[in-house]
Amino acid sequence: MKKDLSHMLDSFFDDRSLKKLLYTLDEYVHRTFSPVYIPIDVRETNEEYVIIAHLPNATRDGVHLQFIDNTRLLLSVIYDEQTETIDDEKKFVQRKRTYERATKSIFLPYPVSESDIQASFQDGKLIIRLPQRKTFIPIE
Repeated sequence: MKKDLSHMLDSFFDDRSLKKLLYTLDEYVHRTFSPVYIPIDVRETNEEYVIIAHLPNATRDGVHLQFIDNTRLLLSVIYDEQTETIDDEKKFVQRKRTYERATKSIFLPYPVSESDIQASFQDGKLIIRLPQRKTFIPIE
């Protein structure tokens, strides 16, 4: 009887539909409670102020930068991915579509006009360039 119970439990937890349910539940919890994080780096030189947003899985069409006012930009990123998996025996097909949207306010260090802002997207990085407004005094 102990062996039958063990076999029943193994069969229950080895069931594909249960595994799929648990996977779906795990994915739901992850998506609900794990917001998309957009890391930002800032670099300042004598000539310019550079803001770099790291967006490794984003496409150019999914990245939008909006001028809010002379001290703030709004970055919006849409991740839209579709994958399909077929097993070796071509009996099981899994289609998965991931859609996530993230926004981040980027506060500028000083007032800047919209025409002075330059932005480019390359290699998964959004690079925002502002002219330097600060005057640096050389120290000897």
